[in-house]
Amino acid sequence: MADWTAYDHAALRDSVSVAAPRGRREVLIGVDGVHCSACIGRIEKLLANRVTDLRIILTSRTLQFRFDPASVALSSLLARIDDAGFAPRVLAQDAGLHADAVERRRMLGRIGVAVICAMQVMMLAWPDYTTAADVDPGIRELLRWTQAVVATPCVLYAGWPFHRGAWQALRGGHVSMDVPVAASIAIAYGASVWRTIAGAGEIYFDTATMFVMLLLIGRFVESRTRALAGTHLRRLAGGRRLTAQRESGKRIETVPLGLLTVGDVVWVAPGESVPVDGSLLGAAAELDEALLTGESRVVVRHEAERLLAGSLNVGQQALRLRATGVGVQTWLAQITQLLHRAQAERPRFQQLADRYAGAFILAVLVMAAASALLWWTIDPQRSLAVALSVLVASCPCALSLAVPAATAAASARLAATGVLAARPEALARLPQVDTVLFDKTGTLTHPELRLVRVHVTGTMDEHECLRLAAALEQGLLHPIARAFAHIASDASVTDRRQVTGQGVEGTIDGRRYRMGAPRSAVDVGATNSVVELGDETGPLALFVLGAAIREDAAATVAGLLASGLHVELLSGDGEDAVRAVAQRLGIAHARARQTPDEKLQRLRELQRQGRVVLAVGDGINDAPLLAAADVSAAMPHGAALAQARADLLLLGDSVAALAPARRIAAQAQHRIRENVSWAIAYNLGVLPLAMCGWLAPWMAALGMSLSSLLVVVNALRVRGPAQARVPAVQPAQWSEAV
Repeated sequence: MADWTAYDHAALRDSVSVAAPRGRREVLIGVDGVHCSACIGRIEKLLANRVTDLRIILTSRTLQFRFDPASVALSSLLARIDDAGFAPRVLAQDAGLHADAVERRRMLGRIGVAVICAMQVMMLAWPDYTTAADVDPGIRELLRWTQAVVATPCVLYAGWPFHRGAWQALRGGHVSMDVPVAASIAIAYGASVWRTIAGAGEIYFDTATMFVMLLLIGRFVESRTRALAGTHLRRLAGGRRLTAQRESGKRIETVPLGLLTVGDVVWVAPGESVPVDGSLLGAAAELDEALLTGESRVVVRHEAERLLAGSLNVGQQALRLRATGVGVQTWLAQITQLLHRAQAERPRFQQLADRYAGAFILAVLVMAAASALLWWTIDPQRSLAVALSVLVASCPCALSLAVPAATAAASARLAATGVLAARPEALARLPQVDTVLFDKTGTLTHPELRLVRVHVTGTMDEHECLRLAAALEQGLLHPIARAFAHIASDASVTDRRQVTGQGVEGTIDGRRYRMGAPRSAVDVGATNSVVELGDETGPLALFVLGAAIREDAAATVAGLLASGLHVELLSGDGEDAVRAVAQRLGIAHARARQTPDEKLQRLRELQRQGRVVLAVGDGINDAPLLAAADVSAAMPHGAALAQARADLLLLGDSVAALAPARRIAAQAQHRIRENVSWAIAYNLGVLPLAMCGWLAPWMAALGMSLSSLLVVVNALRVRGPAQARVPAVQPAQWSEAV
């Protein structure tokens, strides 16, 4: 069984769990081998009396629980699960995403309180909505005090986010949308409490509670849109490497990644990723660096050569390396720093939006104050009511609902076409895109090698050659082996041996076979590789393998070009491979051997020309490009770092949804413009009425609610295109001569 003691180290324990009440920690674990309710019951018995709040999700094969580190070690819990045969996989936790989920649950509670309080206050305020003079003064007084009691939890608890946001903004020396909202709530509630105590004057508890309720609903809609990305990013964060196998004397120990230092000797098992930069200790190693460099083929590294953190050991044997760069010194960390620097550059439209938002809020506050002063000279009794009506009428409730409601509707339509809007604000820029930059490996081509063609050169038929090849490659992690994984084989291999950089050989039915590089040069095209099957007598068959172009790539590129977009291909792969893919897809502008910095420079050059750029990629080397692009899209099976920085995630492992996504985003922007236009027209219409004293606060609140309802209904009219997906095309015919 595995050694889990490393997870008791405080640094590692805190990276795989988040703080919970009463000193506990909450942890999320992936569990293999859970198939039914009986398995769930068994795990519950294993962890009984040791954890709390245990939740097991059968569909995702995960379990979540809270434990007290002071009384039970996390390693003991993992060991119990492992000993029972369930193979736990500890997933890294993202405290920020966890905090967002907690805040959304709190907001739901606040909305519930606000809805109940607002409904009760409006029922209790019926004398204020009528002209009946026969209401008993004692009953009227009781109703006023009851409104004060019911409105208090709504204003103080449910409305707390607005008060907190306003205070933080003012303390920071600027104004935000929360400032007029909090001012309206505070004025309406404070004046009403004062007049209730005084026993005279108009009260506005209904206005205050309605404000809180409607604005909370709008804010929750916006948070739900962000939650779509949060759930996905939490799963991505769970795949981070947390531990390493460090050589200590004559034994190998599992240690938290943060404890590695330069000079440590690290072991990397087959199928595992390299945790640090280092020099190889050993003859040779086969590595998959596709997510780091864009190189689509396996790279063979020899003794003393540099290995990069994040590359995958696809050989049959564990490799050893001496750490030369850990933490922020790794090449992966340097790419991340470049990414942060690109992401920190705020686009001009964002700066303008922030500047005008502050001016709008100041104008609202000035108008409310001016109206109060003016009416103080005309009729002091109505001064407060007029000021409150101005604040209520101009409060951005409809505006706050217009954008998130349309965005949420568009996000739902995008999800139906296979696109997750990780950053909904990118939908505003997507219709403006005039240039698309594609990565090659894993984006326009499939990330894995595929069997393209079989050429028999011996006496065996094609079926027998495939059976033997699949048997030799069965169970290996090499990309070539994965190309044969779909082929069933009943052949039994003995004495199998993998030779680094040369292939694999083994005995089948008493006969020795070999799979590896062909003995003589073969022309199979720039994008292809060839593997030879042979025995003691000579070659038996040649298998042509290629990183096949995605079935929908040609139609997608053609559709983008037909829409008038400029398309370029930027790849870290070799010149011949990049040129071949560009020619097949009709892309006139292609660049090979592109480093992350060179990709970023090309993007900056296009942006200086005034172009709005959509970048599409999947590897870690694409992350800086995705972060700096006006809009970015990432493939679902690429690097977590690239996905975490992308605006759009292509869920269906397909680029076909890009064109429909632009149409849906354009429709969403049309709905947003309609909503914003209506909200502005409404404010321009009711503000003069409020300032002239012709609009009571409750009338302003009612008009605001109707305005909000209108923009929400209009936002829900966002629809997907008639043909949501770009039709798939048949794979290109491979015509290489073997």
